[in-house]
Amino acid sequence: MILAGTLSALGLLFLLFKFGIRRVITFDIPIDIAATTLLMVLFAGTFAGMMAAMVGGLIVSVTLYALKQTMTREKLSIVKAKKFPYKKIVWLQIPPNQ
Repeated sequence: MILAGTLSALGLLFLLFKFGIRRVITFDIPIDIAATTLLMVLFAGTFAGMMAAMVGGLIVSVTLYALKQTMTREKLSIVKAKKFPYKKIVWLQIPPNQ
């Protein structure tokens, strides 16, 4: 049960790192909810499966929270420009704890 949850969480975290973790941790709460829900749906049917899903969800949640508190993240924003077009969509660097 703990091994299945841990391995599932590591698999999901590996996929999130492939997307670019600095951009992913900006949306940590929706991703955490989606990951936990996905694990619950995949492991539904037995008590041990649900406990594995909860362990996996906990690992994903704690990891995303720790990364958001310690890493510079990137947030998609619209900024003004001096030339045409007068607005640009750029990734802004946001320091930790903000």
